[in-house]
Amino acid sequence: MKEFLLVISMWGNDGTDWKYIGNQYIMQELFTKEQCMAIADKKNWQQVTNNKYYGIAFDCFHKDQNL
Repeated sequence: MKEFLLVISMWGNDGTDWKYIGNQYIMQELFTKEQCMAIADKKNWQQVTNNKYYGIAFDCFHKDQNL
């Protein structure tokens, strides 16, 4: 059953901790948990980082979960 959403969120580092900075992108297509986890897996992405104080995270959430 396809009930999971892929969410990409933006994070900032204040020199000590990573903190959510209030931006997220939610893919509208529903996936099974396994499909979503496979897409979000870091092994499937090449990362280019120009600023060590900003980053993004890929997560999977159940469609009924508050984001």
